[in-house]
Amino acid sequence: MIVVGGVPGAGKSTLLDQVGRDVPRSVVLDPDRHRRRIACRLPSWVPYGAYRWAVHGLHAVETVARVVRGPRTSVPLLVHDTATRPVRRRALGLLARARGWEPVLVAVDVSLTDALDGQLDRGRVVRPQQFVRHWERWTVQRPRLTAVADGARGPWSDVHVLSRARALDQVRELARRAPAVVPAGVGAGAATSMAPARPGTPCAA
Repeated sequence: MIVVGGVPGAGKSTLLDQVGRDVPRSVVLDPDRHRRRIACRLPSWVPYGAYRWAVHGLHAVETVARVVRGPRTSVPLLVHDTATRPVRRRALGLLARARGWEPVLVAVDVSLTDALDGQLDRGRVVRPQQFVRHWERWTVQRPRLTAVADGARGPWSDVHVLSRARALDQVRELARRAPAVVPAGVGAGAATSMAPARPGTPCAA
């Protein structure tokens, strides 16, 4: 399980979209799939802020359900998360570890300007007060995560704090080399014949 974290506008969805295309056996969990699905059913004048809570709620439920189910197929799981909330981040890692995953955290490290530009590019800007909270948490967490990458990692098998370009290369490589997992009670031949799950197609963020 590869968790891709970063502040809003860091480029998480763009990265996941690219990796999903490059490694088609990946399962990608990105809230933007839910956003597009809901937006298609609402009038165009309804702002995203009016249903943001539903988008993130559905994403959280889907993520927990997939993690709890465990690694039952030979596909890597890629999860979109801000990763700026340490308690939630650790809880996700601990849950994944308990369910048999090898959880890896890749945090996309961008400047404040790049994060704000990224929000403008995607056409969805986080409310200033909300973004400030994300950014303040990230500035506190960044040195800690960088230190963790070189030492004790808690529930994580690996922690990486990388630029956009390096994070893309890292996640792509992790997804490509993810080992095939044979579900309990299933023979190797049967596991090989299992059809890989198709990723979602998250749009740029």
